[in-house]
Amino acid sequence: MQRLLLLALALGFTLLGPMAAFRAPDWLSGSKPSAALTTAAPAGPAPAAPQPKASPPVLEPAKEAAPPASPVLVQPALEGFPSFDLAEVFRFDISPGWIMSRWSRVSAGLGMLQLQGYRVPLVTGTAENDLAGSLTYYYNSAQQVQRITFSGTTGDSRKLVQFLMGRYRFARRVANDPSLFIYEIPEPQGPPKSLLEIRPARLLRADLPYQRFEIELSIERPQQG
Repeated sequence: MQRLLLLALALGFTLLGPMAAFRAPDWLSGSKPSAALTTAAPAGPAPAAPQPKASPPVLEPAKEAAPPASPVLVQPALEGFPSFDLAEVFRFDISPGWIMSRWSRVSAGLGMLQLQGYRVPLVTGTAENDLAGSLTYYYNSAQQVQRITFSGTTGDSRKLVQFLMGRYRFARRVANDPSLFIYEIPEPQGPPKSLLEIRPARLLRADLPYQRFEIELSIERPQQG
């Protein structure tokens, strides 16, 4: 009986020995997790590489539109517009508004008894027989030019004398002073109201041909009728 038991063990070892030897590595490796089965947890999506920050576009400063050019205003000349015709300034149908439009500088504080004066500088041109000085218009209560006066100089008085004789009927009156030339409008009664006095300048200079004679003129408003 003992002999049969030993024979059975030998037979079992003979049959199972090679199989055990063949499966031994698997058994040994079974104690450790298999590399194939042991896998790392799936990694999440890789973080995106940081993109370079885009620089803000460089905006050129807006060009300011140039302001529209101001309209050129034509201002009256300081000495008044040169008048090549004496009849344009020595007349009695002139309004204060006309004076303001012709000269940029007007002196208005020239009140006289019942008269209001407006004084302006006057230059009638550049010829020797032109005038340069101050011209004053005096207005009465009816806003009419009552009197015109001029004080200034000229290089040749003949043009002015001829104008006054033709327009307002001035006539020469001989004076006791040989250096004084007087022209006036004769009055039936009383002294003349309109008067022109011409005197040579005290100092005659060749480089000042426009100042050879000094002029004092006063013209009264002509009587109607």
